[in-house]
Amino acid sequence: MHDSRPVELVLELPADVAENVEDVKRRDPEYLTRVIRLGLARRAVFHELRRSAASPGFFGDVPSDRSA
Repeated sequence: MHDSRPVELVLELPADVAENVEDVKRRDPEYLTRVIRLGLARRAVFHELRRSAASPGFFGDVPSDRSA
C-alpha cells in the first residue's frame, strides 16, 4: 500500500446533498473515503487509457479501411 495522509476537503454543495453527505459521514465515516478513492482511481485509469489510445500503434495491426 502507498503512503497516505489525511486531506481536508471543503465543498459547496446544495443543502439537501450536503445533509445527505453529513448523514453518511456520521453513519459510516470510511464510506466517503472509499468512494473518493474509487473515483480518483477510475479517473486515473481513464486518463491513462485516453493517453495510450492517442499513441500510435495502440490498436495494433487492425486495418483502418474507412473507404467502405
